[in-house]
Order: sequence, then C-alpha cells, then structure tokens
Amino acid sequence: MKKETKEKIRLTVKEILLAFYDGIVTMEDIFVYPWQRKNIRKYQRWREIDKNNFYHAIWQLEKQGYINRYKENKKNLLKLTKIGTKKALRYILNEKQIAKPKNWDKKWRIIIFDIPKDKSTLRDIVRNKLKYWGFHQLQKSVFVYPFDCREEIASLKYLYGLEKYLQYIVAETIEAELDLVNIFFDQGTITHKTQ
Repeated sequence: MKKETKEKIRLTVKEILLAFYDGIVTMEDIFVYPWQRKNIRKYQRWREIDKNNFYHAIWQLEKQGYINRYKENKKNLLKLTKIGTKKALRYILNEKQIAKPKNWDKKWRIIIFDIPKDKSTLRDIVRNKLKYWGFHQLQKSVFVYPFDCREEIASLKYLYGLEKYLQYIVAETIEAELDLVNIFFDQGTITHKTQ
C-alpha cells in the first residue's frame, strides 16, 4: 500500500505572529498544539507545517525585532516583543468586526478624540477604522455605536498610543437617539427598532 504524503503548509509571517499573539510560546508547543488560528486549524489533520519555511520566518521575525528567543527551564522559548505585539494587533484590527448581538441593550458607545494637528495621519487612521467598524460620525471627532466595543477601542488606543487623546463613553441616551436608531437600523446594525 502506497504511503500517503501530507501536503506541506507554508505559514505566512502574519499567521506566525498571530499564533504567538494567541499565546503559543514554546517551540515544542508550536508543533504539539498546531496553530490556534481558525484558518490554520482546518489544515492540521492532512497537512504539516513546512518547517524550513517556518524557521526562516522565525529568523526573519527575530532579526526585525518582532520576537525574542530565550531559554527557561531548559526549554527554548519565543515571545513577542512590544513591537511584535503591536504588529500582530494591527493584523487583528484590520480583520476584526465588532460583534452585533441580537438584542440591543439600548446604550450608546461614544468615542471622542482630540488628536493634535501634527498627528493628522493618526486622526485619519482612527476615523477610517471607526467608519470601517460601522460607527456613525456624530461630529468631527465624535463617533457613536450601539454595541459594546470596549475591547476593540482599547486595542486601538494601545496600538496607536492614543491613551491621552481618545475616550470611550457609554451613554443611556443621546438627544438624536431616534435618528441614530434609524441610521443603524437602515445599515443593518440594529435589527429591531425598539425604544
């Protein structure tokens, strides 16, 4: 009987960084518990990781300062550096969509920011990301959304160093609430117009 050969999977630098962000830290863990990401998990039964490609990618990530290699209790460990964590977080935020629960809790999430003029590129990044996530622009630097997004906003603040410039507010009512409900209903974010 002919032995079946497994197709080798070549992991991208992005997939490797995301796996480390998910908490994989030891070289042994990488192969004992194949990648945590959903798009990798489906391959684990019939594919194997191209180890030459993987080790080359690890070397590149280490050279670029995204990961550190160290030994602890005779184990070879790898961990993301601060810039590696930010790079992984950037990948996550680029793909992340905010969850839309079936039932709205009738609270508004308001994002306000006051980013200095010399950081106008950063201001544009924040505006574009909030629009991408489906926020409604209430004023120039005020955006509103009906569902909890504290985690996403905290990640955005951390990634771009916005702690001093951006605030997350939860409000029971907004003066333009009826208009907002209609806007979010029309775009499909809220599925029931209940007041």
